[in-house]
Amino acid sequence: MRRFLVVIALVSLMAGGGLVWGDASLVGPTGLLRIPTADTLGMLQWNAGASQVWAGDGPDETYVYANVGVLPKLEIGATRVELEDLEAETVLNAKYRFLGLPGQIALAAGIMDITNQIDQSAYAVVSHELGAGLVSPHGQFTMPVLHVGVGSGGLDGLFGGLSVTVGGKADVMAEYDGQEFNLGVRYPLIPKVSVTAATLDGLDDFSLGVAAHSPW
Repeated sequence: MRRFLVVIALVSLMAGGGLVWGDASLVGPTGLLRIPTADTLGMLQWNAGASQVWAGDGPDETYVYANVGVLPKLEIGATRVELEDLEAETVLNAKYRFLGLPGQIALAAGIMDITNQIDQSAYAVVSHELGAGLVSPHGQFTMPVLHVGVGSGGLDGLFGGLSVTVGGKADVMAEYDGQEFNLGVRYPLIPKVSVTAATLDGLDDFSLGVAAHSPW
């Protein structure tokens, strides 16, 4: 726990000026909570963060990650995974977006844990914004986005999720990761720094994460 809090402090200090970013999942690659989406970081954009999972039944999990866009549609990253009472492992991830513009269907494919240190997962995922936005009672816009994919390994077949931006800031997320349902909220704490709170594995586990985002 102490190590996790130290990482949170360091990540918060990394925030700087920048453009729009791809939001990282709790496990590293850009995505919702546990599942990847078809979003990728832009060229020379990066994000970095940490998350902690407190498991109701099973080992607690700690993730520390960083991702960078090395080409306009190619994102690579690394995640340090530590399971309670087990040796920590560093896994490598990569994702390439084949197509997709704002308001259109986006398609990406990638691999989590390329070298199979823990559980290699190859996947393909489609993301699509559902309509041009819904007007809330307060005149603010929410933008529902549907994500559907298929994967191997930890993603275990069909996975999917829905994300909605509420009040122009908070992202409310619901997903099925191939094994369990997860719910969470991502909120911008300060400029370029967001926090994510989630209940995972069918409400059995709780997770808290923080991430910084900035292009060079």
